[in-house]
This record gives sequence, C-alpha cells and structure tokens, in this order.
Amino acid sequence: MVSSKLRLLHACFALVCAGVTGLAGAAPVLGTQDQPLRLLYQERPPYTTLKPDTTVEGLVATPVQQALARAGIVARWELTPSQRQLLLVQSGQEPVCALGWFRNPEREKLGLFSRPLYRDLPMGGLVRTDATLADGQSLQATLASPQFTVLTKEGYSYGADIDRWLTQLPGRRASTGSEPLQLVRMLLARRADLLLVAPEEGQLLIGLAASDQLRLVRFSDIGPGLDRHLYCNFSVGTDLLRRIDRELERLAPR
Repeated sequence: MVSSKLRLLHACFALVCAGVTGLAGAAPVLGTQDQPLRLLYQERPPYTTLKPDTTVEGLVATPVQQALARAGIVARWELTPSQRQLLLVQSGQEPVCALGWFRNPEREKLGLFSRPLYRDLPMGGLVRTDATLADGQSLQATLASPQFTVLTKEGYSYGADIDRWLTQLPGRRASTGSEPLQLVRMLLARRADLLLVAPEEGQLLIGLAASDQLRLVRFSDIGPGLDRHLYCNFSVGTDLLRRIDRELERLAPR
C-alpha cells in the first residue's frame, strides 16, 4: 500500500516537472517571430535611410539586413534618438542592439559589439565657405585654437585620439544632443565654426541643407576612419551575436 502511494507520488511529481519544463520550453526565443530582436537606429544618411516601404537601408543598415536574413534572425527596426539608444543598450534589461556605433573602452564595459559593419573615411569637418579654416590644416591645432568654436554631438565618440583632444586641448567647444541636420543649421547660424563629421556624411548634409555656404575640410593629422558596429546590451547574449558576426564575416569584401 505504501509502495503504491509512493509510486503515485513519484508519478505526480514527474508530471508536475514535465509541466514546468513544458512551460519553460514555451518561452519565446530571441530573434524569432515571437520575440524579434529590437534594432535601434536613427535616420542618418548615408548610414541609415528609411525607405517608403518602411525598410531601412544604408552603409550600416544594409549589411545588418543581409546578415540577419542569412542567419534567420527576425528583427524589429525602431527609430530611436541616439541618446535613447545609449540608455537602452547600457542600462536597459530588454535585449536591444543599436546600429552604427564606434567602439571604445568605456562602451565595451557596458555592452557587446559586433564585427565591423562599415569603416568611415578619415574624419573631416564642415565649415562655412567664409571660414578662415583651410583644407589640410592640423585638427589638433584647430582644437587648441581660441579662434574656432568646434561643434560636437553629445554622446558621440569621434575615436580615441579626437575624444582625448576634445577633452584636453583648450579651444572653444559647443555640444548638443540635436540630430546632424540641426547641427548643420547651428553652423550656418554662426553658433559654431566647425562641425566634426565623416566626409561621406558631410557631403550628404551639404545637399540636405541645400546650402552653398558650406564646404568640407580634411585634416593633416587624422588617421584611417573608424569602424561602425552593432552595439548590443548584454541581454542579447554572445550566441546570437556570434550568429550575426558569422554572416557579417561571410558578407565582408575579400
């Protein structure tokens, strides 16, 4: 009798365990239709551009679209301001990735980076056509000069060297969280003299501003451009990121 009751208890316990396991197995898997990976982007040609069919393309968006499709990962693209992106990656609990971010040691402590999506041309700048800043000057000398107010975007990294120069050199600075086209308008309104920008973006911004009062300058002391990456919070996990990286590697030019 006791043996029969024990067998019944064991059977009930096994059923309960099976039920719990079944419930756990039913949890949505990241990167599927039940739980798409959230991809945060800002509309920032030529890196990311929202098309009329609501898809996103560009120098960083297109490789991600292709890699996700090849890896079978479902994603939901969300238009998100850059400062909000940083907050969700570095402090949020829900798995998210942000597009097109530079890598630096501080950010590495707070999130995960993918393989490179795209490498920028060497950093340049936008100035007004009447500016005294000539093409080919030293950026270090420019940043140290009291003659120029240099405009930057809050939360952005311009690479380790330029970030350090911006902090340590004594020239004038202006910084705002506004989006790139608004920064150009500030430049045209003479609220600053120089806007740091990659040349491929700078040329497009000149066109979008529809202004003949802007020109692009290059600097003599700037090294190769920086790589742009997916920047993901730790909730995404290394396994999913490895799947994306594997496809990005296969897509990379040989």
